[in-house]
Amino acid sequence: MPGRYTREGDVRELLADVDDRFVVARPGDEVALSFDATALPPLPSGWTRTFLLHGDGFSKEMDLNSSSPDQAWPLPSHDMTAYPAKPAESVSEPEWVTRYNTRVIGRQVPRLAGVAP
Repeated sequence: MPGRYTREGDVRELLADVDDRFVVARPGDEVALSFDATALPPLPSGWTRTFLLHGDGFSKEMDLNSSSPDQAWPLPSHDMTAYPAKPAESVSEPEWVTRYNTRVIGRQVPRLAGVAP
């Protein structure tokens, strides 16, 4: 899908909080996460520790029944009442988008039939 995708490199700032700043990833992209678990307290004998990763975000696929299925944009937000946003809810491009989403991908396949530009 054409659009602006998050640059490669450190994206911790985008993942630190549940907000409307998120990594915009393409197929094949990954986010690697690691931490030092040796600093955690030891467990009693026979216990095991389970780690849970909580993710909060949005997914978009090339579903012809969804809005703009062949584009990565517009980006959603948690306070939208509809997607794409109603005109009154539309906001200008936030600063983090221009700072982090520097991989610009043009149209690589023809526009899907029956999808408005």
